Amino acid sequence: MNRLIGDLADVQLDTLEADELGVFAVALGKGIDRITAFHAKVVHAADEARSWAGSGARDVEDWLSQRTGTSRGSATSRRKLGEALDRSKRLDDAVDNGELSAEAAAQLHDAITNPPEGTDESDVDDLVDAAKGCGPRDARDTAERWREIHSKQSEEERTARRFAKRSITSKPASDGLVETTVVLPELEHRQVMNAITHAAGARPADDDRTTAQRLADGLIELARAYAAGTVTGGREKPTILIGASAETMAGLSDEPGWTGFGDRIPADVVRHLAENAVLRRVVMAGNAILDLGMKVRFATDDQFQALMMRDGGCRFPGCTIPAEWCEIDHLVPFTQGGPTDLANLVLWCSYHHHVKHRSDVVVIGDAHDLWLQLPDGRRLWCPPTTRRTRAAA
Repeated sequence: MNRLIGDLADVQLDTLEADELGVFAVALGKGIDRITAFHAKVVHAADEARSWAGSGARDVEDWLSQRTGTSRGSATSRRKLGEALDRSKRLDDAVDNGELSAEAAAQLHDAITNPPEGTDESDVDDLVDAAKGCGPRDARDTAERWREIHSKQSEEERTARRFAKRSITSKPASDGLVETTVVLPELEHRQVMNAITHAAGARPADDDRTTAQRLADGLIELARAYAAGTVTGGREKPTILIGASAETMAGLSDEPGWTGFGDRIPADVVRHLAENAVLRRVVMAGNAILDLGMKVRFATDDQFQALMMRDGGCRFPGCTIPAEWCEIDHLVPFTQGGPTDLANLVLWCSYHHHVKHRSDVVVIGDAHDLWLQLPDGRRLWCPPTTRRTRAAA
C-alpha cells in the first residue's frame, strides 16, 4: 500500500497534458472507489470479529474514528457500505467494475440489509442493476422506490414510518460551538429550508457570507423573532411548488409528487397538503405543457380567522398548540367530495394532523361534535379548546 501511494506521489502532474490529467483523475477516482470498498469490507469484518472490544470504544464506529481521526459519521458510512457489500455480491461486483461509486453504493444499505418481507436475492440484484450509473442521490431515490414497490405497507403506513424517524440531536463540537443534526421527512425538510432561506433574506452585493453561514443566520433570526413574538404562524401562503398527477390527487394512484429540488413527496402527503394549498391544473403531453388552468384556493383567510375564534387551537384533547400555529383540515377530504365549509373544517397542530390522517383512525361526526376513533378502539371527543368538559369514551 505504501509503495503504491509512493508511486502515485512521484507522478509529476505539471508534465501531464490537459487530457492526460482528465484521464488520470477519473482512473484514480475509480481506483479510490475500489480501495474504499475493500476498506469497508475490512471494517465490517472487524466489526463482526469485535476487533474493537477491550479498546474502551463503545462500537466499531467509535473505535475507527478514534484510531484514524475521522468523524463518527464517516466511520458509520464505511461500516454500512461494508455490510451492504457483504450481503450482495452483485453490489460488490458493481463497485469493483466501476459501474457504481462507493458513495452511491452506500445509499443502498438500508434496502439491502433490511429488505421488505417477501423479497429475495434476485429482487436485490434488480435493485443494484437499476442503480448502476446513478449518483448518490439517484441511487437513494432508486432504493426508496424499490422498497415502496416491494413493501406490503400502505402509503400512509410508509409515511408514518418516515415521520416517526424525525429527530433533532445536538453534541458539543469545539471552540464553544454545538453541532446539531436534524432528520426530517423530505417535505418538512423543504419547509424548514424555505423558512430559513426566507428569513436570511436576499443576498446583498457586498455579502461575503457563505451559503451555510447565511442559512445559519436565517435560523437564528427565526428563533429570535419567535422569542420576540413577531413570528406569524399558521396561514403564511405556501411557498413550496409540488407537482403531482391527476390520478394521485384523486386518490387513484400512489405515484409520489415532486418538488423543483428533486424531493419526492408521498402521495398521501400531497393529498393532505391540497387542503391548504393553491392548486393549478397543468395539462401535459409528454414533457410539453399544453395548458395552465386557473388557481383554486381551498381554505380562505376569512375561514381561518373564523376557525381561530371557534377552535382556539388544536382540537386534539390535551394539545396546547395555539391556533396561530395550526393547520386547517378537511374532515372529509376535499378529494373525496368534502366541502370547504366550517362544519367540515377544523384546526390541528402538525403532529395531530398526521395522526388524524392515519388510515386506521376513523373520524366520527363533524366539526360541531367531533370524535376520533383510535386504532385501539378508544373514541376521543375533540371539542374546541374552550369546551373541553366531556371525558373520552
